[in-house]
Amino acid sequence: MIWIKLALSFPSFVPGKKWYHSIHVYINEDAAIRDKRPFDPNNVLQRWEGLRKHLVSSFRGHSDRDRALREWNGLSMQAGKIDLFVDELIRLAPELKYCGDYVKDKARVRMTTDLRNGWAMKTLHPEDYVDYLNLQRNTSHQLEDVASFNRTVVRAKVSSYRDRSDDRHTFTKK
Repeated sequence: MIWIKLALSFPSFVPGKKWYHSIHVYINEDAAIRDKRPFDPNNVLQRWEGLRKHLVSSFRGHSDRDRALREWNGLSMQAGKIDLFVDELIRLAPELKYCGDYVKDKARVRMTTDLRNGWAMKTLHPEDYVDYLNLQRNTSHQLEDVASFNRTVVRAKVSSYRDRSDDRHTFTKK
């Protein structure tokens, strides 16, 4: 209990001070009598485990939501990493209680230019945001496959041209 009194003496601990005063009547018998409440010496808050659990449930959710919101705001798609982007959207959306058009708008705004151009060619976009994200993932993979194929074709043409030009110089006239 000394650590609580010490922590409450700091002005930066105002939210914790209000929280402690709200549970003080369950911990301190004198406070319960002053508040005209029955005191239960077996209350779960009398033990460290119960007090800690109550403390975590009161304060942890805010910082988790803030962390998730920072991740959400910093999230953007990078070329060749559609899976990471969509997986993060799917992970963060329920944490932040986002769904539907809000998730679709985030995906639409943060997509790469190549995917945006390919996505514009799709005639039907699903209404359900999960189906929307899956179609976006598949479209991006198709665009990546086409780009990879195009690079392979260009390399093959350049290689074939070099081989032929090398052969011209090695032949001798008869």
